[in-house]
This record gives sequence, structure tokens and C-alpha cells, in this order.
Amino acid sequence: MRRIPEVFGRKNLLLMGVQGFYWCAYCTYFGFLVLYMQNHGYSNVQCAQAQVLIAVATLITQPLIGYLTDSFITCKKFLLVTTALAVPVAFLLQASVSSPILCYGAIVLQSILFYPAASLIDSWTMALREKDSQVQYPLTRSAGSVLYALTALAFGNVIAALGDGIIAPSFLLFSVLLFLCTCFLEETPCRNKQQKNVNQEATRRISGMEAAKTLLQNKTYVFFVLSCLLYHIANKSTGCFISNYVTNIGGDSGGLGLLMFFSAMVEFPSMMVMGKIIRRYPLGGLHLFALSGVVIKNFFFLIASSMPLLVIGRLAEGMSYGAYVYIFVEYICRNTLKQLNVTAISLGTAMTSALGGIIGNYAAGLILDLWGLAPLSLAAMAMAVAAVLVFLPVAFAKPPKEVCAAN
Repeated sequence: MRRIPEVFGRKNLLLMGVQGFYWCAYCTYFGFLVLYMQNHGYSNVQCAQAQVLIAVATLITQPLIGYLTDSFITCKKFLLVTTALAVPVAFLLQASVSSPILCYGAIVLQSILFYPAASLIDSWTMALREKDSQVQYPLTRSAGSVLYALTALAFGNVIAALGDGIIAPSFLLFSVLLFLCTCFLEETPCRNKQQKNVNQEATRRISGMEAAKTLLQNKTYVFFVLSCLLYHIANKSTGCFISNYVTNIGGDSGGLGLLMFFSAMVEFPSMMVMGKIIRRYPLGGLHLFALSGVVIKNFFFLIASSMPLLVIGRLAEGMSYGAYVYIFVEYICRNTLKQLNVTAISLGTAMTSALGGIIGNYAAGLILDLWGLAPLSLAAMAMAVAAVLVFLPVAFAKPPKEVCAAN
């Protein structure tokens, strides 16, 4: 068992700051984006369209950014540049909210700048862990969940008291703190470049087309990503319109913040438990457990007639997502070439979170406007069950031979 001073060393504290302040900034902008748009007269379909635009922008740019940081620019440098650029774009949203076209443009630009940072931070952490065994991904990522939870809890009430004009200044505050923590954290080199290994054997850079082909031929990776895509469709379709569930039972922005708080707080113990057991049990089996959590979440959303039932659903979601986040990064690192870890994580994130957002959010907006919340919950529960079934064929498969040989 690691001593407390070792666990809370300089690298872990800085990574906790990077994760924590990133998710605080994310929460203030993206977490309350639908509520902000609804407050300014946007319909459910328009809000869903904004979420689809975010997902499309992320789907296109995130794999490119992953390959870029694998091959040409370090995660640290990229994060510093995009964080600095994201701050003025946050204020652009408030300046352009009266024009749907300009508002959508500001949201898309912000998603390109800020959305990919999550997978880059995760990849950066895993690279640092290889150099220093004291770096703890569950601990540092949990800081993001905890601070996200506290921000969500407080921010719902802050908006209720001060109005939604507080969003951009809050984003500015957390982005500055993120920038400072990033400045002091150790940089890791790009892995996918021409260099010599310890035996003085030359390793060449894998081109973008070769990288894509290598990942698409990896059956284990493909089935895993497909299951994660269905997971995100199930999760995002109901998560996008969580404010509608709150309104349906007579709640307000304070209740919305409370639900976000409960979900994110449960991520912390779930992630920490994963850190203890992830080497003891089959990773595929743990992934099945994470997928099952969204089935439970959407069941409680289906029968929700009061806040306690929504809370139970969000607790199931938080437990599921806390496990999923760690499993996603660990599973990809184990089953893909190290040279392409950032690319694989970024592509996987784009094909799951982004594409899942496109399908889930747009379909959710249509289902919600045509039939209501109950059919939406049923459809999401069916997608969650499908995610479990899709992953079963490779759930307990060993990593590909070429990956084991290369890594």
C-alpha cells in the first residue's frame, strides 16, 4: 500500500489540478449549455442540434488532434494553446446568443478547442504513469469528478441567484487555474516519430492512413469501441435533456445542479475501486459491469415521478461512468500499439462520445418533441442492453498478438 506522501506527490497534485479545473470549466460551459439556450428561447430541437454540432466537430477534429499529439506536438503544448484560445470564445457565446447561426458557430469553435482536452489529459497521465509508478490515474481523474460535482451543485444555485451571465466569467476563472497547473507539469515526448530504441534499432513514424488501418483491423478494439458507442447513445440521449426530467417533476436549476452533483460524486469512489481491482479481474468483465449501469439508470428515469427516483438513476449513471472512464483508457492502452495510444484514445473518444452524441442527442430531441420522456427512456434502455450484447464476443479475449509483441 502506497504511503500518503507518495500518493499526493507533486505530479499527482498537479494532475489533480489539471483534471479538476478542466472539469470545472467544462461544467460551467457545457454542463449548463442546454439550460442556457432554453433560457434564451431555443427549442428542444435547437438544443439538440447544438449538441449534434458539438459532436460532429469533435468527431472530425479529435482523431486528427490525437494523431497530431502522438506525432508532432506534445499534449502539454497543445493544451496550453487551446485553453488560452477557449477563454475569449466563452464570452463569444453570450455576445451571439440572439443569433442562432452565430451562437452555433461559437459553440462549435469552443467544442473544437476544449472538448478534445479530456482525452489528451488522460493520455498524458498514462504516459507519465509509465515513467513514474507513483502517478495514480484513478486518484487524479477522480479529482475531476469531485470538483465537477461540487461545481455543478454550486453553479445551479449561482445561476438561479445571479443569472446565466455568470457562465463566461466562471469559465475564465477555471481556465486560468487549468493553464497554471499545466505550465508546471512535466512534458512527455511524442511517441509516433522516427527515433532509435534502447537497442539502437530505428523505429519509423506510422502515417495517418496506416494508423487508421491498424486500428480498424484490430477486432478487439473495434468491438470495444462499438459497445462504447451504444453506451454513449444510451447515456447522452437522456443526459442531454436531464433538465426536462427535472422540470417534469416540478424542479428548477437548483435541482438540476443537485442531480449533476450526485452523479459526479459517485464517480469518485467508483473510479478509486476500479484502481484497486482493475489488475485483479478481467478488464472485459469490468466493462460489462460499467455498461450495465446505464441500463439501470434509464430504468429509473423511465419510472421517475419524484426527485429521489431521478437521484437513484443518476447514482447508477455515476457509478457506471466512473468505472467506464478508467476502463476505457486502460483497455485501449492494453490493446493497441503504444506508438498510437493517443491516436487510439482520441479516435475511440470521437467514435463513441462524439458519434454517440450525434445519434443520441438528435434522436432524443425528436423523440422528446414527438412522444415525450417515457419513450425516450425506453429507447435509451434498449441501446444500453445492445451495448452489453455487442461486447460479449470479445469480453474475455486476450490482447492481439501484434500488440503484445510490440508493447
